[in-house]
Amino acid sequence: MKKFPIFPAIAAVMALALPPATRAETGAPSGAELEKRLDALWDGAVKTFYSPKTNLFYTAPVDKMPSPEEIAEYKPLKKNGDPNYMGGGTGIEDCSMLCGIMLVGLCDKYELTGDAETADWARKIARGLMLADTVHGDPGFVARGVSPTDGKSVYPETSRDQYTHNIHGLWTYFRSKIANDAEKAEIAKIFRQASEKMKREIRPDTNPPYTYRLHKGVPDRRGVAKMHDVRPHEAARLAMIYAAAYDVTKDKKYLGWYNQIYKDAAEGSAKFLGMEETYYKYWVPPYSVAQMNASLQLARDVEPNAARKIQLAQIMDAISDFIDKYPVYGVRGMSVRDASEIMWGQMLADGYKLSGDRLAILEKNVMRVSRNDSYGIYMVFSAYWRARLIEARGN
Repeated sequence: MKKFPIFPAIAAVMALALPPATRAETGAPSGAELEKRLDALWDGAVKTFYSPKTNLFYTAPVDKMPSPEEIAEYKPLKKNGDPNYMGGGTGIEDCSMLCGIMLVGLCDKYELTGDAETADWARKIARGLMLADTVHGDPGFVARGVSPTDGKSVYPETSRDQYTHNIHGLWTYFRSKIANDAEKAEIAKIFRQASEKMKREIRPDTNPPYTYRLHKGVPDRRGVAKMHDVRPHEAARLAMIYAAAYDVTKDKKYLGWYNQIYKDAAEGSAKFLGMEETYYKYWVPPYSVAQMNASLQLARDVEPNAARKIQLAQIMDAISDFIDKYPVYGVRGMSVRDASEIMWGQMLADGYKLSGDRLAILEKNVMRVSRNDSYGIYMVFSAYWRARLIEARGN
């Protein structure tokens, strides 16, 4: 495998650490102003997009969700009349993905502040993610979201995206100082079931090949359940699931499964560098940058082999450095969601820190994101607290 150098952290001084006079001179908001704004955005999101019945945040107002009857019939229908197996456009379709990232943001914030309210919110969202993993009675299936009306109805289709962030978020929570023993035991059970499902179902003879089964036997018509023989930005997804199961259970069976596919995950991910421009433009949107580095981060932190841990860290650093320089991923002018997802993903690499320019964009997005932009609020919240944590750690 090609060896990548460890890229040093960008040397620019973090804008968050600028002295007050410099901030005033440049017109940059103070840390207090940024956090007051984030608190207001959070409170607004709770009132509009959060359900205490499910402990999940949605992307549409909770009172606008489809009924359990509509979910059972895969409605509302798509424009072409096909059943809406994934719940696309309903506000339920991305709960596991988004709440997983939010949970990491809350764990980051708690590590910095030790704030009891932050810990309480982390517990709630962890419960929401575990609900999405269990309420449907299909062990190993990670639902996109759960109906806030009855607290149990789910759409039958799910994707790599939802698995990636649901597991990454719960794994981060498991390792935090917030999780209690009962929660850790439930997370361990969920990760076992997800791993067993993948090992059982990711085979060359499935239709399509190497895809897991969706809930209720619904076929994977969009290629979102494929976990092997995938593109570079998806190469570590299966490995991260096995790594997570090993980390929380210490069952070496899962480490063995991880070891069997490590080469595919590492070398496949490294191929992200040097692809044709069409690949980055059409196959790797901003949210895929976040997912790619989340899966690699989990594998890197769990990896017991020192040399392979360094190899994964080098790959992540090289990816984040590449993202910084590649025009497709220029965050200036992007939506708040897209820019925040890219930067959050980059910051999961240990050898990476936001440049002053990129951090200024993040701060600007905190102040400009609309209260109605659920995706933007969730992503900028998590990116901000990751940047703060990196600053505090001094890496």
